[in-house]
Amino acid sequence: MPFNWHPDEPPPSIESHTLAKLAVLRSYLRAYIDRLNVNPSREEFKLDLIDGFAGGGMYLDGKAEVSGSPLVMLEETEKARIRLNERRVKQLHIDCKFYFVDKEQAHTDYLREVLKVRGHHINDDRIVIRNGQFENEIEGILASVQDRQPRSGRSIFLLDQKGFSRVQLSLVARIFRKFPAAEVILTFAADALVNNLSETQRTLKAVAPIQLTVSQISDLIQQRDANFGRALMQRTLRDHVRHLTGATFDTPFFIRPRQSRRALWFLHLSKHPTARDVMIQLHWELQNTFEHYGSGEFGMLGWDALKDSKTLPLLKFSELDAQQMQKELLESLPRKLFKLVSEHPVALDTLRHLFANQTAARFSDLDQVILQLVQEREFEILNQEGKVRSRRIKRLARTDLVTLPTTLLLPGLSRLS
Repeated sequence: MPFNWHPDEPPPSIESHTLAKLAVLRSYLRAYIDRLNVNPSREEFKLDLIDGFAGGGMYLDGKAEVSGSPLVMLEETEKARIRLNERRVKQLHIDCKFYFVDKEQAHTDYLREVLKVRGHHINDDRIVIRNGQFENEIEGILASVQDRQPRSGRSIFLLDQKGFSRVQLSLVARIFRKFPAAEVILTFAADALVNNLSETQRTLKAVAPIQLTVSQISDLIQQRDANFGRALMQRTLRDHVRHLTGATFDTPFFIRPRQSRRALWFLHLSKHPTARDVMIQLHWELQNTFEHYGSGEFGMLGWDALKDSKTLPLLKFSELDAQQMQKELLESLPRKLFKLVSEHPVALDTLRHLFANQTAARFSDLDQVILQLVQEREFEILNQEGKVRSRRIKRLARTDLVTLPTTLLLPGLSRLS
Protein backbone atom coordinates (compact mmCIF):
# COMPACT_ATOMS: atom_id res chain seq x y z
CA MET A 1 0.00 0.00 0.00
CA PRO A 2 1.58 3.33 -1.00
CA PHE A 3 2.28 6.02 1.57
CA ASN A 4 0.63 9.42 1.24
CA TRP A 5 1.63 12.76 2.73
CA HIS A 6 -0.49 15.89 2.84
CA PRO A 7 0.57 19.23 4.34
CA ASP A 8 -2.64 19.46 6.42
CA GLU A 9 -2.48 15.91 7.80
CA PRO A 10 -0.15 13.96 10.12
CA PRO A 11 2.46 11.74 8.44
CA PRO A 12 1.52 8.16 7.54
CA SER A 13 2.17 5.25 9.89
CA ILE A 14 5.35 3.41 9.04
CA GLU A 15 5.39 -0.33 8.24
CA SER A 16 7.95 -2.86 9.43
CA HIS A 17 9.59 -3.40 6.06
CA THR A 18 10.10 0.35 5.64
CA LEU A 19 11.72 0.53 9.08
CA ALA A 20 14.03 -2.28 7.98
CA LYS A 21 15.05 -0.51 4.78
CA LEU A 22 15.67 2.77 6.62
CA ALA A 23 17.83 0.97 9.20
CA VAL A 24 20.04 -0.47 6.48
CA LEU A 25 20.21 2.84 4.60
CA ARG A 26 21.29 4.66 7.77
CA SER A 27 23.89 2.05 8.68
CA TYR A 28 25.21 1.84 5.13
CA LEU A 29 25.70 5.59 4.82
CA ARG A 30 27.64 5.58 8.08
CA ALA A 31 29.86 2.67 7.01
CA TYR A 32 30.30 4.08 3.49
CA ILE A 33 31.46 7.51 4.63
CA ASP A 34 33.71 6.05 7.32
CA ARG A 35 35.33 3.58 4.92
CA LEU A 36 36.17 6.28 2.38
CA ASN A 37 37.64 8.65 4.95
CA VAL A 38 40.10 6.52 6.89
CA ASN A 39 42.98 8.80 5.85
CA PRO A 40 43.23 11.38 8.69
CA SER A 41 44.99 13.88 6.41
CA ARG A 42 42.09 14.10 3.98
CA GLU A 43 40.57 17.58 3.97
CA GLU A 44 37.55 17.26 1.64
CA PHE A 45 35.09 14.54 0.77
CA LYS A 46 32.54 15.05 -1.99
CA LEU A 47 29.39 12.95 -2.25
CA ASP A 48 26.03 13.29 -4.00
CA LEU A 49 22.99 11.52 -2.49
CA ILE A 50 19.91 11.05 -4.65
CA ASP A 51 16.49 9.86 -3.46
CA GLY A 52 14.34 9.20 -6.51
CA PHE A 53 11.13 8.43 -4.56
CA ALA A 54 11.62 10.69 -1.56
CA GLY A 55 8.09 10.91 -0.16
CA GLY A 56 7.32 13.41 2.59
CA GLY A 57 10.36 12.72 4.77
CA MET A 58 8.52 11.71 7.94
CA TYR A 59 6.50 8.79 9.37
CA LEU A 60 4.75 7.92 12.61
CA ASP A 61 5.60 4.79 14.58
CA GLY A 62 2.78 4.87 17.10
CA LYS A 63 3.10 8.42 18.41
CA ALA A 64 6.82 8.72 17.73
CA GLU A 65 8.13 10.53 14.65
CA VAL A 66 10.44 8.52 12.39
CA SER A 67 12.79 10.11 9.87
CA GLY A 68 12.20 9.12 6.26
CA SER A 69 15.00 8.58 3.76
CA PRO A 70 15.67 12.29 3.01
CA LEU A 71 16.18 13.05 6.69
CA VAL A 72 18.26 9.89 7.16
CA MET A 73 20.62 11.11 4.44
CA LEU A 74 20.91 14.57 5.99
CA GLU A 75 21.28 13.25 9.55
CA GLU A 76 23.95 10.68 8.77
CA THR A 77 26.03 13.16 6.77
CA GLU A 78 26.01 15.61 9.69
CA LYS A 79 26.79 12.84 12.20
CA ALA A 80 29.72 11.77 10.02
CA ARG A 81 31.08 15.32 9.95
CA ILE A 82 31.07 15.46 13.76
CA ARG A 83 32.32 11.89 14.25
CA LEU A 84 35.18 12.05 11.76
CA ASN A 85 36.43 15.42 12.97
CA GLU A 86 36.55 14.54 16.67
CA ARG A 87 40.23 13.53 16.62
CA ARG A 88 41.47 15.16 13.44
CA VAL A 89 44.06 17.90 13.40
CA LYS A 90 43.07 18.77 9.85
CA GLN A 91 39.30 19.15 9.75
CA LEU A 92 37.43 17.14 7.11
CA HIS A 93 34.93 19.09 5.02
CA ILE A 94 32.11 16.82 3.88
CA ASP A 95 30.72 18.45 0.75
CA CYS A 96 27.46 16.59 0.18
CA LYS A 97 24.67 17.60 -2.14
CA PHE A 98 21.18 16.12 -1.84
CA TYR A 99 18.54 15.56 -4.52
CA PHE A 100 15.02 14.67 -3.40
CA VAL A 101 12.53 13.77 -6.14
CA ASP A 102 8.88 12.77 -5.89
CA LYS A 103 6.11 12.85 -8.49
CA GLU A 104 3.43 13.98 -6.00
CA GLN A 105 3.23 17.72 -5.32
CA ALA A 106 1.72 17.08 -1.86
CA HIS A 107 4.74 14.93 -0.96
CA THR A 108 7.34 17.51 -1.96
CA ASP A 109 5.34 20.25 -0.20
CA TYR A 110 5.29 18.16 2.95
CA LEU A 111 9.03 17.43 2.63
CA ARG A 112 9.85 21.13 2.26
CA GLU A 113 7.97 21.90 5.46
CA VAL A 114 9.63 19.04 7.36
CA LEU A 115 13.09 20.21 6.28
CA LYS A 116 12.36 23.82 7.21
CA VAL A 117 11.18 22.78 10.69
CA ARG A 118 14.43 20.83 11.09
CA GLY A 119 16.45 23.92 10.20
CA HIS A 120 17.55 22.95 6.68
CA HIS A 121 17.90 25.74 4.12
CA ILE A 122 16.56 24.52 0.79
CA ASN A 123 18.42 25.76 -2.27
CA ASP A 124 19.88 24.25 -5.42
CA ASP A 125 23.43 24.56 -4.08
CA ARG A 126 22.96 21.91 -1.38
CA ILE A 127 19.40 20.58 -1.17
CA VAL A 128 17.47 20.14 -4.41
CA ILE A 129 13.78 19.22 -4.24
CA ARG A 130 12.02 18.37 -7.49
CA ASN A 131 8.38 17.56 -8.07
CA GLY A 132 8.38 15.17 -11.02
CA GLN A 133 9.04 11.67 -12.31
CA PHE A 134 12.52 10.40 -11.54
CA GLU A 135 13.10 9.48 -15.19
CA ASN A 136 12.41 13.09 -16.16
CA GLU A 137 14.81 14.48 -13.56
CA ILE A 138 17.74 12.10 -13.90
CA GLU A 139 19.58 13.87 -16.73
CA GLY A 140 19.67 17.12 -14.80
CA ILE A 141 20.88 15.27 -11.72
CA LEU A 142 23.63 13.45 -13.63
CA ALA A 143 24.78 16.74 -15.14
CA SER A 144 24.89 18.34 -11.69
CA VAL A 145 26.89 15.44 -10.23
CA GLN A 146 29.36 15.65 -13.12
CA ASP A 147 29.79 19.40 -12.65
CA ARG A 148 30.62 18.85 -8.99
CA GLN A 149 32.66 15.68 -9.45
CA PRO A 150 33.97 15.49 -13.03
CA ARG A 151 36.39 12.68 -12.20
CA SER A 152 34.73 10.31 -9.73
CA GLY A 153 31.01 11.08 -9.72
CA ARG A 154 30.84 9.49 -6.27
CA SER A 155 27.12 9.07 -5.56
CA ILE A 156 24.44 6.84 -4.09
CA PHE A 157 21.02 6.57 -5.75
CA LEU A 158 18.16 5.32 -3.57
CA LEU A 159 15.34 4.13 -5.83
CA ASP A 160 12.72 2.85 -3.40
CA GLN A 161 9.99 2.25 -5.95
CA LYS A 162 6.65 0.68 -5.07
CA GLY A 163 6.58 -2.33 -7.38
CA PHE A 164 8.96 -3.51 -10.08
CA SER A 165 8.27 -1.27 -13.07
CA ARG A 166 8.64 2.34 -11.96
CA VAL A 167 12.40 2.36 -12.48
CA GLN A 168 13.65 1.75 -15.99
CA LEU A 169 16.69 -0.50 -15.80
CA SER A 170 18.15 1.45 -18.71
CA LEU A 171 18.33 4.47 -16.38
CA VAL A 172 20.35 2.48 -13.84
CA ALA A 173 22.66 1.39 -16.66
CA ARG A 174 22.98 5.04 -17.64
CA ILE A 175 24.09 5.88 -14.09
CA PHE A 176 26.82 3.22 -14.11
CA ARG A 177 28.06 4.17 -17.58
CA LYS A 178 28.33 7.78 -16.49
CA PHE A 179 29.77 7.14 -13.03
CA PRO A 180 31.45 3.79 -12.36
CA ALA A 181 31.89 4.86 -8.71
CA ALA A 182 28.13 5.27 -8.25
CA GLU A 183 25.97 2.84 -6.30
CA VAL A 184 22.26 2.13 -6.63
CA ILE A 185 19.91 0.74 -3.97
CA LEU A 186 16.81 -0.53 -5.72
CA THR A 187 13.60 -1.95 -4.27
CA PHE A 188 12.16 -4.65 -6.53
CA ALA A 189 8.82 -6.40 -5.93
CA ALA A 190 10.02 -9.86 -6.92
CA ASP A 191 7.00 -11.86 -5.76
CA ALA A 192 4.55 -9.52 -7.46
CA LEU A 193 6.33 -10.01 -10.77
CA VAL A 194 6.61 -13.78 -10.40
CA ASN A 195 2.95 -14.16 -9.41
CA ASN A 196 1.52 -11.98 -12.17
CA LEU A 197 3.74 -12.89 -15.11
CA SER A 198 1.76 -13.87 -18.20
CA GLU A 199 2.02 -13.68 -21.97
CA THR A 200 -0.48 -10.87 -22.38
CA GLN A 201 -0.15 -7.40 -23.85
CA ARG A 202 -0.90 -5.98 -20.42
CA THR A 203 2.06 -7.83 -18.94
CA LEU A 204 4.34 -6.83 -21.81
CA LYS A 205 3.49 -3.21 -21.16
CA ALA A 206 4.02 -3.58 -17.41
CA VAL A 207 7.46 -5.18 -17.77
CA ALA A 208 8.71 -2.79 -20.48
CA PRO A 209 10.85 -0.84 -17.97
CA ILE A 210 12.72 -4.03 -17.04
CA GLN A 211 13.07 -5.08 -20.69
CA LEU A 212 11.70 -8.61 -20.59
CA THR A 213 11.02 -9.95 -24.08
CA VAL A 214 8.17 -12.25 -25.11
CA SER A 215 10.52 -15.23 -25.29
CA GLN A 216 12.00 -14.43 -21.87
CA ILE A 217 8.54 -14.18 -20.34
CA SER A 218 7.62 -17.51 -21.90
CA ASP A 219 10.78 -19.13 -20.49
CA LEU A 220 10.11 -17.68 -17.04
CA ILE A 221 6.54 -18.98 -17.03
CA GLN A 222 7.82 -22.45 -17.94
CA GLN A 223 10.31 -22.23 -15.07
CA ARG A 224 7.58 -21.18 -12.66
CA ASP A 225 5.49 -24.23 -13.49
CA ALA A 226 8.41 -26.65 -13.12
CA ASN A 227 9.75 -28.20 -9.93
CA PHE A 228 11.49 -25.53 -7.85
CA GLY A 229 10.53 -23.14 -10.63
CA ARG A 230 10.25 -20.07 -8.42
CA ALA A 231 13.89 -20.49 -7.44
CA LEU A 232 14.92 -20.57 -11.08
CA MET A 233 12.81 -17.52 -11.86
CA GLN A 234 14.32 -15.56 -8.98
CA ARG A 235 17.85 -16.34 -10.09
CA THR A 236 17.08 -15.63 -13.73
CA LEU A 237 15.60 -12.25 -12.81
CA ARG A 238 18.56 -11.38 -10.64
CA ASP A 239 21.00 -12.13 -13.44
CA HIS A 240 18.80 -10.17 -15.82
CA VAL A 241 18.86 -7.07 -13.61
CA ARG A 242 22.61 -7.23 -13.13
CA HIS A 243 23.22 -7.75 -16.84
CA LEU A 244 20.98 -4.92 -18.01
CA THR A 245 22.22 -2.41 -15.46
CA GLY A 246 25.89 -3.19 -15.96
CA ALA A 247 26.38 -3.74 -12.23
CA THR A 248 29.25 -6.09 -11.43
CA PHE A 249 28.14 -6.86 -7.87
CA ASP A 250 24.83 -7.10 -6.09
CA THR A 251 23.50 -8.05 -2.69
CA PRO A 252 19.89 -9.17 -3.01
CA PHE A 253 17.89 -10.02 0.07
CA PHE A 254 14.25 -10.73 0.72
CA ILE A 255 12.10 -8.49 2.89
CA ARG A 256 8.70 -9.91 3.73
CA PRO A 257 6.14 -7.22 4.65
CA ARG A 258 3.73 -8.45 7.29
CA GLN A 259 0.81 -6.95 5.41
CA SER A 260 1.18 -8.66 2.02
CA ARG A 261 3.79 -11.39 2.74
CA ARG A 262 4.98 -10.81 -0.84
CA ALA A 263 8.75 -10.68 -0.92
CA LEU A 264 10.58 -7.53 -1.91
CA TRP A 265 14.21 -7.34 -2.92
CA PHE A 266 16.33 -4.62 -1.39
CA LEU A 267 18.95 -4.81 -4.10
CA HIS A 268 22.30 -3.06 -3.76
CA LEU A 269 24.05 -2.66 -7.11
CA SER A 270 27.62 -1.49 -7.68
CA LYS A 271 30.71 -1.99 -9.77
CA HIS A 272 33.02 -2.24 -6.76
CA PRO A 273 33.56 -5.33 -4.56
CA THR A 274 34.29 -3.24 -1.47
CA ALA A 275 30.84 -1.64 -1.73
CA ARG A 276 29.26 -5.07 -1.93
CA ASP A 277 31.21 -6.29 1.10
CA VAL A 278 30.27 -3.24 3.19
CA MET A 279 26.59 -3.81 2.42
CA ILE A 280 26.59 -7.51 3.20
CA GLN A 281 28.44 -6.89 6.47
CA LEU A 282 25.52 -4.71 7.51
CA HIS A 283 23.06 -7.51 6.80
CA TRP A 284 24.98 -9.65 9.28
CA GLU A 285 25.21 -6.84 11.83
CA LEU A 286 21.46 -6.10 11.60
CA GLN A 287 20.52 -9.70 12.38
CA ASN A 288 17.02 -10.87 11.43
CA THR A 289 16.06 -7.63 9.71
CA PHE A 290 16.49 -9.34 6.37
CA GLU A 291 16.12 -12.94 5.41
CA HIS A 292 16.42 -15.25 2.45
CA TYR A 293 15.56 -18.89 1.95
CA GLY A 294 18.46 -21.16 1.22
CA SER A 295 21.96 -21.72 2.54
CA GLY A 296 24.56 -19.05 3.07
CA GLU A 297 27.11 -20.64 0.76
CA PHE A 298 26.81 -21.04 -3.00
CA GLY A 299 23.05 -21.56 -3.12
CA MET A 300 22.37 -17.91 -2.37
CA LEU A 301 19.12 -16.11 -3.17
CA GLY A 302 15.73 -17.67 -3.00
CA TRP A 303 15.03 -21.35 -2.69
CA ASP A 304 17.74 -23.91 -3.22
CA ALA A 305 16.63 -25.81 -6.31
CA LEU A 306 18.48 -28.93 -5.19
CA LYS A 307 16.70 -29.27 -1.85
CA ASP A 308 13.21 -30.02 -0.65
CA SER A 309 11.52 -26.67 -0.03
CA LYS A 310 9.75 -28.13 3.01
CA THR A 311 13.06 -28.62 4.79
CA LEU A 312 14.85 -25.58 3.39
CA PRO A 313 16.52 -23.46 6.08
CA LEU A 314 15.70 -19.80 6.57
CA LEU A 315 18.88 -17.74 6.80
CA LYS A 316 18.37 -14.80 9.15
CA PHE A 317 22.01 -13.75 9.59
CA SER A 318 22.32 -14.94 13.18
CA GLU A 319 25.44 -16.32 14.85
CA LEU A 320 24.16 -19.86 14.33
CA ASP A 321 23.63 -19.11 10.65
CA ALA A 322 27.22 -17.84 10.42
CA GLN A 323 28.52 -21.06 11.93
CA GLN A 324 26.40 -23.17 9.60
CA MET A 325 27.53 -21.12 6.61
CA GLN A 326 31.18 -21.77 7.52
CA LYS A 327 30.51 -25.52 7.56
CA GLU A 328 28.74 -25.37 4.21
CA LEU A 329 31.54 -23.32 2.66
CA LEU A 330 34.10 -25.86 3.84
CA GLU A 331 32.16 -28.47 1.90
CA SER A 332 31.55 -26.51 -1.31
CA LEU A 333 34.50 -24.13 -1.61
CA PRO A 334 37.34 -26.70 -2.08
CA ARG A 335 35.96 -27.98 -5.40
CA LYS A 336 35.38 -24.47 -6.70
CA LEU A 337 38.89 -23.45 -5.71
CA PHE A 338 40.40 -26.58 -7.23
CA LYS A 339 38.86 -25.83 -10.64
CA LEU A 340 40.09 -22.23 -10.54
CA VAL A 341 43.66 -22.81 -9.35
CA SER A 342 44.43 -26.20 -10.91
CA GLU A 343 46.34 -24.66 -13.83
CA HIS A 344 47.91 -21.60 -12.16
CA PRO A 345 47.71 -19.63 -8.90
CA VAL A 346 44.87 -17.12 -8.58
CA ALA A 347 44.96 -13.90 -6.53
CA LEU A 348 42.75 -13.75 -3.46
CA ASP A 349 41.22 -10.51 -4.71
CA THR A 350 40.17 -12.24 -7.93
CA LEU A 351 38.59 -15.11 -6.01
CA ARG A 352 36.65 -12.71 -3.79
CA HIS A 353 35.26 -10.98 -6.85
CA LEU A 354 34.28 -14.26 -8.51
CA PHE A 355 32.44 -15.54 -5.45
CA ALA A 356 30.84 -12.26 -4.31
CA ASN A 357 27.53 -12.68 -6.15
CA GLN A 358 27.15 -16.33 -5.21
CA THR A 359 27.10 -16.32 -1.43
CA ALA A 360 25.95 -14.49 1.68
CA ALA A 361 29.51 -14.71 2.99
CA ARG A 362 31.58 -11.65 3.75
CA PHE A 363 35.08 -11.50 2.34
CA SER A 364 36.35 -12.16 5.86
CA ASP A 365 34.26 -15.36 5.96
CA LEU A 366 35.75 -16.56 2.68
CA ASP A 367 39.25 -15.71 3.91
CA GLN A 368 38.78 -17.75 7.10
CA VAL A 369 37.60 -20.80 5.15
CA ILE A 370 40.57 -20.54 2.78
CA LEU A 371 42.94 -20.26 5.77
CA GLN A 372 41.45 -23.41 7.28
CA LEU A 373 41.87 -25.26 3.97
CA VAL A 374 45.49 -24.13 3.91
CA GLN A 375 46.03 -25.45 7.43
CA GLU A 376 44.50 -28.74 6.30
CA ARG A 377 47.07 -28.83 3.43
CA GLU A 378 44.35 -28.70 0.75
CA PHE A 379 45.88 -25.51 -0.74
CA GLU A 380 48.88 -23.24 -0.34
CA ILE A 381 49.26 -19.47 -0.21
CA LEU A 382 51.97 -17.66 -2.15
CA ASN A 383 52.92 -14.05 -1.55
CA GLN A 384 53.07 -11.51 -4.36
CA GLU A 385 56.62 -12.63 -5.19
CA GLY A 386 55.52 -16.28 -5.50
CA LYS A 387 57.06 -17.53 -2.24
CA VAL A 388 55.07 -19.98 -0.08
CA ARG A 389 53.63 -18.44 3.05
CA SER A 390 53.44 -20.32 6.34
CA ARG A 391 50.41 -22.50 6.99
CA ARG A 392 50.12 -20.75 10.36
CA ILE A 393 49.31 -17.36 8.84
CA LYS A 394 46.37 -15.63 10.49
CA ARG A 395 45.47 -13.09 7.82
CA LEU A 396 45.47 -13.01 4.04
CA ALA A 397 46.47 -10.10 1.81
CA ARG A 398 44.49 -9.13 -1.28
CA THR A 399 47.56 -9.85 -3.44
CA ASP A 400 48.18 -13.32 -2.00
CA LEU A 401 47.91 -16.18 -4.48
CA VAL A 402 45.98 -19.38 -3.83
CA THR A 403 47.47 -22.48 -5.41
CA LEU A 404 47.55 -26.26 -5.12
CA PRO A 405 50.16 -27.72 -2.77
CA THR A 406 53.26 -29.36 -4.23
CA THR A 407 52.10 -32.69 -2.80
CA LEU A 408 48.40 -33.42 -3.00
CA LEU A 409 46.65 -35.24 -0.15
CA LEU A 410 45.91 -38.91 -0.63
CA PRO A 411 42.37 -39.92 -1.63
CA GLY A 412 40.26 -40.34 1.48
CA LEU A 413 42.21 -37.68 3.35
CA SER A 414 41.18 -34.76 1.16
CA ARG A 415 37.88 -32.87 1.10
CA LEU A 416 38.07 -33.23 -2.68
CA SER A 417 37.86 -37.02 -2.62
